[in-house]
Amino acid sequence: MDNDETVHQRFASVTTAAYLDVLLPKSPDFDALHVLNHGSPEEIAGASQRRNLFFDEKACPQIVLKTPASEEVVRQLLPNVEVVVAAHATDAVPHGTGNVAAASGKHDLTSVTIPGLASSEPVTVGEQTYLVWKQSLHIPWPRTRLQRPAVYFTATLNLCAKASTDVAGKPEREHLPPYEPVPANVLEPLNSDPTFRGKEIYLADDRLIKVSPKPSKKDEVTKPVRGASKRAFPVLPALFTRIRYSSLADGVIASLTIEASHVVDGLFSVRNVDVMAMESGFGGKATVGARIESLADTDWPMQMHAGDETVLLYKLAAPSRKGSSTSPSLLSVAIQATVKLTQGSEVDIDMSWQSQTSDQPSDLEPNYRWSRPLSQQALFSTSGLRSPTPPAEAEALPTTVPQTDGGLTFFFSALPTATQERDLQLKIKCFNASSRSRRFALLPLRSPIQQEARLSSESTPREDQGNGLSSTPNSHCLRAPDVSCDTPDVRIGPLPAGETFETEMNFRVLSTGVLDLGLVRIVDLDTRRVVDVEELPDVIGLASSAHDPPYEPKGTVPSRNDEITKEMDAATDRWRKETGEWLAQRDGSRNASQ
Repeated sequence: MDNDETVHQRFASVTTAAYLDVLLPKSPDFDALHVLNHGSPEEIAGASQRRNLFFDEKACPQIVLKTPASEEVVRQLLPNVEVVVAAHATDAVPHGTGNVAAASGKHDLTSVTIPGLASSEPVTVGEQTYLVWKQSLHIPWPRTRLQRPAVYFTATLNLCAKASTDVAGKPEREHLPPYEPVPANVLEPLNSDPTFRGKEIYLADDRLIKVSPKPSKKDEVTKPVRGASKRAFPVLPALFTRIRYSSLADGVIASLTIEASHVVDGLFSVRNVDVMAMESGFGGKATVGARIESLADTDWPMQMHAGDETVLLYKLAAPSRKGSSTSPSLLSVAIQATVKLTQGSEVDIDMSWQSQTSDQPSDLEPNYRWSRPLSQQALFSTSGLRSPTPPAEAEALPTTVPQTDGGLTFFFSALPTATQERDLQLKIKCFNASSRSRRFALLPLRSPIQQEARLSSESTPREDQGNGLSSTPNSHCLRAPDVSCDTPDVRIGPLPAGETFETEMNFRVLSTGVLDLGLVRIVDLDTRRVVDVEELPDVIGLASSAHDPPYEPKGTVPSRNDEITKEMDAATDRWRKETGEWLAQRDGSRNASQ
């Protein structure tokens, strides 16, 4: 084993007139060691470099050491040295006023330490010895916002931590010198004092003497070899990601959007997307949280071009029991991709980030409360201009009305689409889970938006409405209703306890798009309490076409214009004609007999 001075001398001989270079070749097949073995060192300096980098890229810089030391000395020194490769971000836009460009500073991104033995075999070319290290380096986003970020690399060759400590001189373990008295106890007289009750008090006299520290051993300072890339590489994002959450009754839907940058000329290949739910455990440690279920059957790898956008859906299952986890969970997303640029480079992208979601599974069947008993006039007010006070107390849009003895459940359903100028049926199903018979009335009312529009249009003075262009009314004030109800009053009951009743409301579709069906007021005829339901099914109105069958109001006999109908009409006419002839012949026979 070499002693410290020998290692120090070898390092000094290797680093004297040494040169450290950092290369980022354009071609992934470029190998500096191969060039040294089969070419000349000048080819390394003239190798094509990358033009730019990407965030979350795994860059592969190559570090080349050039030293005048012999190959044998370099080989013996390798176990005691290490190379530190680091990436730094800077702003390519000068700051400051006038023509003076103030430095934007250096922002450290990441660094990796490479052991000396991880290098290639020493190669001797002429009077110089070369060593090559290869190391992948992840390029994360800088913590500060930069207008035009650029990344450059640095490399440092120095003695490893153990060798540096040995060179500086590690103090040996010291023992007490023999045959020397111990320091005197300056507090010895206090031991005879009865106040301390026999407690031994000791204070050495050398503690009271000022002791100057021993002078440090002055060794030669070991200067490392430093190198950097010849230029700063502009860096830009290759993939954009965003995530959104939607709450459901049995979990949360996470939509992960992956978008390829439109400024990158190449083919994107997404190899894998790993999504995992984490929860903060005891002591801030992350633990595996809710189960993740992928809702998209994707074939990997997934090919994308510049500007393409892909949405992946994941479902976060609800906790097994209520109240098991009230803290927001963390969603960990990891994306591995490869970008094959048209210029010949191939880039590996490794994105990893976390998103915090506080969305909890929503209850799609909320409970609602009845209002206070209303007067007879307010109970059946169908004008809809103003909804009485009960809706504020009957917490928004009921579908399940709780009672102390079981409750009531109303189900509303309709077809997802309806044609303009046609009928639309809103089916209603009521289940009486209470302990007594119930009677209800269902009244269609305008929605709060329609009420506000109606009030605002009626509050506008007539003289202001005729001012032409200087006073244009709001569009929502003049908006016509989407539907008109043909059944203004639906009665249910008496409905016995535990029974179910089904009915429907008929609407006439007047417009296209998402239809506003208004709201339905449920009136308890026994207690005169009401609940307003606004969460009605979503229905889309479609424009009518010439291919649609003729409109036939509900309750009429449908008309038919096919061959069977024509044959039936012809047979009916023939029967009527034959019947008429038979009656005429019978009447003629009776007259002749008389």
